[in-house]
Amino acid sequence: MNNNRFFKGAVILVVCNLIGKVLGAVYRIPLAKIVGAVGMGQYQLVFPLYTLILTVSTSGIPTSISKLVAEFNSKGRQKDTRRLLFISILILTFISIVGFVVIVLGAKSVSALQGNSGAYICYYGIAPAVLFVGVLSAFRGYFQGNLLMFPTAISGLIEQVFKIVAGLSLALEFSKLGVEYGVFGALLGVSVSEFISFVFLFVCYLIYSKKHKITEFNEIYSYRILAKNLLVSAVPITLGGLISPITSLIDSLLIVNVLMFAGFSSENATVMLGVQSGVVEPLVNIPVILAVSISTVILPNISYLRQKGSKEEVKNLIEKGYQTTLSIALACAVCFVVFGEQIITFLYGSNFDFDELLMAVKLLMLGSLNVVALSLVQVSASVLQGLDESNYSVKMLVIGCILKIVLDVLLVRNPSVNIFGATLSGVISYFLVFMFNYFKIKKLTEASVLKPYFYVSIQTCFVCLFAFSSNTLFKMIFSSSVSMFASGLIVVMVFLATYYVFFMQEKKDVKLVRKIN
Repeated sequence: MNNNRFFKGAVILVVCNLIGKVLGAVYRIPLAKIVGAVGMGQYQLVFPLYTLILTVSTSGIPTSISKLVAEFNSKGRQKDTRRLLFISILILTFISIVGFVVIVLGAKSVSALQGNSGAYICYYGIAPAVLFVGVLSAFRGYFQGNLLMFPTAISGLIEQVFKIVAGLSLALEFSKLGVEYGVFGALLGVSVSEFISFVFLFVCYLIYSKKHKITEFNEIYSYRILAKNLLVSAVPITLGGLISPITSLIDSLLIVNVLMFAGFSSENATVMLGVQSGVVEPLVNIPVILAVSISTVILPNISYLRQKGSKEEVKNLIEKGYQTTLSIALACAVCFVVFGEQIITFLYGSNFDFDELLMAVKLLMLGSLNVVALSLVQVSASVLQGLDESNYSVKMLVIGCILKIVLDVLLVRNPSVNIFGATLSGVISYFLVFMFNYFKIKKLTEASVLKPYFYVSIQTCFVCLFAFSSNTLFKMIFSSSVSMFASGLIVVMVFLATYYVFFMQEKKDVKLVRKIN
C-alpha cells in the first residue's frame, strides 16, 4: 500500500512540478526580451539573498512538519498534527517578518557588494514574497505528511501561472522607467504569485479539516513539547538547506568580481553570470525538480515505515527512489547533450548574440552532468532526513560547498575557463556529496544504488540511441525546432516504454512469484 502511495504521490508531484518548471523556463524568454541580458543578470543577482532567507522558512520547519506528521499518523495522533501546524505557522510568520525586514534594509548594501549598486530597487519587488512563502510552506509540509501531494502540486502550478501573468505585465509596465525597474516589476510578480498560492492552500486546509474531523481520544502533547520536537528536527535540516543558498550568495559576490579580476569588464561579467545562472541553471533545474518531487514523497514515507518497523520496506523504497531518480536524470542529461544547441536557439535565439548563445550551449552540455549529481544529492539527503541522520547530511553539504567555493576561485579566475568553472565546480562537489551520503545510507539500510543500475544503463543507451538517430534524421527533413520536438516526443515514448519493461514489469513478476509460492 505504501508503494502505491509513493508512486501516486511521486507521479502527481513530478507531472505538476515538470509543467511548472517548463512554464518557469518559458517565462524567461519574454522576460529576457523585456529586460535584456543585463536585466537577466540583475534578476539572478537578487535570488541568492532571497533564497537564503527563504530557505530558513521553507526547508527545515516544513520538512520537519512533513516528517513528524507522518510519524504521528502512524501512531494515530491526528490531534497533534494540527497542533503542530498551528505552532509552525506562528514560528514561520515571525521568521518571515524578520526576513522581509532584512531584505528591505539590506538591499542597497548587498547590491553594492555584488557590483550592481543601482539594482537595489529589484530587492524591494521580491521582499513581500517572503511574508507569504513561510506560512504557505507550513501548509505544504502538513499535507505532505498526510501523504497528500495534490495541494502542494497544484499550488506550485498556481505560482508559475500568476508569476508569468503578473510578472511579465508588471515588468513591461515598469521597464519604461529603466532596466532595473523592469526587473523590479518581474520580481513583484513573484510576490503576487506567492500570495495567490497561499490563499489556495489555506482554502484547501479549510476543506480538508472540515472533511476529516478528529474523534480520537489519545492524550495530546503540549504545545511546548511539540515546539521542541519541531525545532530539534528542523534545525539540522535548516542548516543543511542553508548551505546551498549561502554558496549561491557567495558565488554572486565572487564570480562577477573574479571574472573582472581575470580581465573581463563589469558588464561582460554580469552577462556571463546572467547566462550561466539565469538561462542555463533554470534549464538544468527542470529535471532536478523531478528528483525534488521524489524526495518530497520519499521522506514522509520512510518516516512512516520506520515508525512501523518495516525495515525491508524502507530498503526497497530507497532503492526504488535511486532507480527512479537515476532513470530520469540520465535520460534528461542525454537530451541536454543531444538537443542542447536546438534548445538554446529555440528559447533565446532572438534575445542574445552569437557568442552568448554559444556560451549557453556549452554551459548546458556541461551542466547535464549536474542534472545527475544534483538529483542524486536531493534524494539521498531526503533519505538521510527520513532516517534521522540530518546532521550527517549537513556535514557532507558543508564539505561539498566549501570545495565548490574553492574550485570557483581557482577555475573562474582562469580566463580560458572563466564562467565554465562555476558549473564544473558544482559537478565535482555535488558528486562528492552524493558518494558520502550513499555510503552512509548503505551502511544503515543495506540499500544499494548498484542494484537497479544495470537496467538503468541499458535504458539510457536506448534513450541516447533514439535521441541521436531520430534528431539526425528529422533534421534532414524538418527545421531544427520541429526536429527537436518530434525527436523529443519519440524519446519520451522510448523512455516510458523502457521504464515499463525494465521496472514496472519486473514488479509484476515479483508479485507473481509471491502468489505462486
